Amino acid sequence: MKTIIDSHYFPCIAYFSYLKSLDEVWIETQEHFQKQTYRNRCYILGSNRILPLAIPMIGGNKKIKMEDIRIEYTHRWLNDHWRALLSAYNKSPFFEYYEQYLHDILFKKHERLLELNNEILSFCLKALHIDTKINFTETYESNSENQFNDMRSAIHPKKPYIWSNIKDPVSYPQLFGKEFAPNLSILDLLSNTGPESDKYL
Repeated sequence: MKTIIDSHYFPCIAYFSYLKSLDEVWIETQEHFQKQTYRNRCYILGSNRILPLAIPMIGGNKKIKMEDIRIEYTHRWLNDHWRALLSAYNKSPFFEYYEQYLHDILFKKHERLLELNNEILSFCLKALHIDTKINFTETYESNSENQFNDMRSAIHPKKPYIWSNIKDPVSYPQLFGKEFAPNLSILDLLSNTGPESDKYL
């Protein structure tokens, strides 16, 4: 059955665990942008706590399609995100192998969120050796008759354990904290386990 899923910013581990289980997936481009979701935010593990990194959007309160929503660059979020990533992962075992690629992607200053998310997704799939075919929707489908597997907003920061239906959390070495923090951005897994990351998925 065809699967449609939303576009995420540095997606969480559950997202990639789910993609790895599929041969093919459609990324939703025609839905309206939704605030307070993974579409423009991710979570990383800092020295003191889990840190949310959110991208400010132009017209985020309005009904704008994902393919059209533009990134706001008047704020210094880009530098803030990069400093947060360096602070969180600069001493991790494998961050240095990904650092330049991540820097280049972020500092291209993509005009639209979907463009940034797609480039991040492409990079992460290669790093994780996931060969799921990625397609992009051209029209919005309501799925009123359950004609496809609708995963839009199924993986959501306010639904922290719905992802256990996709994959039970498996712990891996993390740089900070006494207790394991599950389902962070894939950056946490890559930085700490590098080429072994796909085994945890």
